[in-house]
Amino acid sequence: MNKILIRCFSILFLVAVAFSACTPDQYELEAPMAKSALKFTVKKDTQNPNKFYLKSETPNAQPYWVTPVGTSTKMNDTIIIPFGGDYTITYSVESAGGIVTADPYAFKLTTVDEAFVSDSMWTYLSGGIGHSKTWVLDLDANGVSKYFAGPFYFGGTGWEWDPAFKDISWAGVSAGDYGTMTFDLKGNANFTADNKMFPDLSGIGTFMLYPKSKELITYGAQVLHDKAQGGNVASWFARMTIKTLDADHMQLIAKKDPNNWLIYNYITKDYYDSH
Repeated sequence: MNKILIRCFSILFLVAVAFSACTPDQYELEAPMAKSALKFTVKKDTQNPNKFYLKSETPNAQPYWVTPVGTSTKMNDTIIIPFGGDYTITYSVESAGGIVTADPYAFKLTTVDEAFVSDSMWTYLSGGIGHSKTWVLDLDANGVSKYFAGPFYFGGTGWEWDPAFKDISWAGVSAGDYGTMTFDLKGNANFTADNKMFPDLSGIGTFMLYPKSKELITYGAQVLHDKAQGGNVASWFARMTIKTLDADHMQLIAKKDPNNWLIYNYITKDYYDSH
């Protein structure tokens, strides 16, 4: 009798397991938050018309701002848009039901925040308001670097290696004229890249400099770089750390991942021509 009961229970158990295995799991997301539920404010500073205060007022939701000078996930943030123009700020939130985006906040600026772009780093990079400055990768067609040991160095958390170009033939980077890139402050923070080695990496766009955090970001065009090592960089449109910057020399850290990066070395065209 016990054997019969055990066999019956075993059959029932196997049937239950088989049934549950054939029944697909069903998951349902919560309904997306209504766009009308999104609450935020964009307020202009009363003293500085180029300064704006962003405030997320949507409860229990993570904000995501897209502004003319970058992105932010802060509940409260302050941005400065140095130059005049037609702009938009886009506010989104991530809730349990997914991402919801509000209608863009559009506005027009007619003023220039000269104080903001008068920091020495702005002048070193672009020549200052109303001026421009042209830079080249520190490498020529003969494989010669005129200021740094080579056109790029390797780095990571707690280490840096600064090899000469002749010592990294394995890196796959060719000597050559990589062209020029120009930063100017003529009506806007303009950026132009003319990559003669890789024309598809050329372009015209804008840039933004963050002196406090020593960061640079470009929009619409990429700073001069190769494809062999530069192709490993996660994003050339991410904020790059400025390792060093003076009137004629600049080093930008382009990250492959959080713990490994490339340090690209640049000199001004004037320095290149005079040395």
